[in-house]
Amino acid sequence: MTGQLRPPSFAQTVLEPFFARRTYLGLVYALAGLPLGTFYFCFIVTGLSLGLGLLVTLVGIPVLVLTLAGCRGLAQLERTLTASLLGSSMPRAQSERERGVLWHRLAGQLRSGATWRELAYLLIRFPTGIASFSIAVSVVSAPIYVLVEPFLVAFGVPGTQFGGWRIHSVWQALLLVPPGIALLVIAPAIINGQARLERALATFFLVRIPRADFRRAVVRSLARGEANAFSLMSDLELYFGPGPDLTPVRLEATLLSLEDLGLIASSRDGSLDRYSLTPVGQKALGQF
Repeated sequence: MTGQLRPPSFAQTVLEPFFARRTYLGLVYALAGLPLGTFYFCFIVTGLSLGLGLLVTLVGIPVLVLTLAGCRGLAQLERTLTASLLGSSMPRAQSERERGVLWHRLAGQLRSGATWRELAYLLIRFPTGIASFSIAVSVVSAPIYVLVEPFLVAFGVPGTQFGGWRIHSVWQALLLVPPGIALLVIAPAIINGQARLERALATFFLVRIPRADFRRAVVRSLARGEANAFSLMSDLELYFGPGPDLTPVRLEATLLSLEDLGLIASSRDGSLDRYSLTPVGQKALGQF
């Protein structure tokens, strides 16, 4: 007979989050939100203010270029933290640096939608970082203090004051123990729920792969030889890393658009289509 799966007991449901690795990784991410968000905000505001203020003297151009390049690096740091601490699939930024004079580099960065998404996310990390840090500290420290307070009051330490009411005796401190235990029990659920919200926010802003980068990766993969869609998808996962923005539907749409432009050609091999660069695509390879 096939054994029936037993539902987890109440004790297992309550205690499992306390031993789950994801809970403590989410706590680390929440605690890091305040210092990181503050640094991002100060870096961006200072860099943009200084660059725009000096733009009339042309000294602001390199300042803006360096600020936006720094934002790209900080966004990549956030991708790494989100992937390692929150378990989110994040693509690696593979955009090439703009060539030419500083003015052309600045114009290229400003035209990129990825630049504005990353800038917006880094600025949003300031208020969300404050909120996540405050919530994490509160749900961890408050129940621990409430559970310890009866012993502190017993040794003569002044009790906590709530508005006009102060704890003066042990029995008064014991009244807060049940709410403290309840908060301690739900603390992992609050931390994990907060981590899911942070992961969704990072995914919305940072997971998109620019169309030009996607096309460039496909063309460069085909430059090594003929390939089918499965091989191309494996190459793209190695190139960008796994992520929700890397889908077979998007790859198929990109292949069709490149085929319409005459850059690639397809041929039937059994049940699979194989793709290769056309002479026009090989000549245009240097542009990718």
